[in-house]
Amino acid sequence: MPRTPKLPIVKTVSGKWRYDLPPSMAQSGRRQRKTFDTKKQAELSRLKDMERQKLHGVEGFSIPSSLATQAVKAVDILKPTGATIVEAATAYLEHWTLANSSKTFLELWAIREDELTGKSDNHKNTNIALGRNLTPILGDKLVCDIGHEDIRKALTVAYPTAHGYNLALRNLRPAFGLAVREGWATANPCDRLKPRDTTRNEIAILTLNQSRKVMASALDYSQRGNDWPEYLKVDATGATAALALMLFAGVRPAEVARLDWENVNLNDGTVFVSAQKSKTDRSRFFDMPDTLKAWLATVPVTERTGAVVPLNWKKCWQAIRREAGISDQRDQLRKTFASCHLQAFNDVKATRAIMGHEVGDVLFTNYRGLVSKAEALNFWEIVPGDNLRRKVAG
Repeated sequence: MPRTPKLPIVKTVSGKWRYDLPPSMAQSGRRQRKTFDTKKQAELSRLKDMERQKLHGVEGFSIPSSLATQAVKAVDILKPTGATIVEAATAYLEHWTLANSSKTFLELWAIREDELTGKSDNHKNTNIALGRNLTPILGDKLVCDIGHEDIRKALTVAYPTAHGYNLALRNLRPAFGLAVREGWATANPCDRLKPRDTTRNEIAILTLNQSRKVMASALDYSQRGNDWPEYLKVDATGATAALALMLFAGVRPAEVARLDWENVNLNDGTVFVSAQKSKTDRSRFFDMPDTLKAWLATVPVTERTGAVVPLNWKKCWQAIRREAGISDQRDQLRKTFASCHLQAFNDVKATRAIMGHEVGDVLFTNYRGLVSKAEALNFWEIVPGDNLRRKVAG
């Protein structure tokens, strides 16, 4: 190991003090003379040079000209930020380390889909579709490099409507949460995005007569005439239970299609919608309103096995909507239930429990005041029997 030069200090004829740096310690690569007014100044400077030599060796005094040029440019670039070259280099190294351990969006989404085992088919299908729409845009990007603006642009392209955008954002957030937990990203970019404003149209619910017509429309359409579409000539006589669950408990058409009679307990008066059968991937257990019990009791005991819905349920449901005159109102049964239950019983907790809403605000915002108290009470008087058929016919 080379010895550190002693750098002797001498007094000049002019009364100043100096010492010489050898080429190995001079930044220029040539011997450098340092001159000071006092001996103390010279000693302090020499001490710093010798310490630098001990800590950094020759590199502490001289760097290649190409490196020096880069350093000058780097300082210029960093000037607006106030960061030093060391801070910039440290930040770069951190990002380089992160990038080398990160995953692409395509890899992340494959892992995310594996996590969905055991979730409802609806939830899985929603996420599969989300991945299919976003991987062409984000697939090759490392998740550590995907920012909130990247997410915003991708969702805007893939989901032009506010509802679709918000649903996609809600399902995308857990994937990036996984990336943060695994150390593939430092932050969840979805957290910086707000849902888009959805201008709500006035919610329309079924009239009393439309509700009666729905419950009277579990009919055999297979022998209808030429004025009836061929593809809707189905036997829907087994649809009473499904219709009652949708209209008097707000069960969604897709959920009722997955329910079995074992989920319906007429003795206890309860219905269980498991997480696998729920649209929201959350289970709910609720007490049947009396009107629902009355309709379910009309189904013969021998038929209370297997699926609640009849064969060809989708076509049966289309035929019933056509017959009842609500062909363009697929979700109106649930909305009608919510409005009439809330108004008739004024029990937001009970309405919320049956519908599977997490908070009551949705009910108050969307369904409060859409129907009068008298109409709501009459709704719950829609029970099976000849009186119903007379009212529909009238």
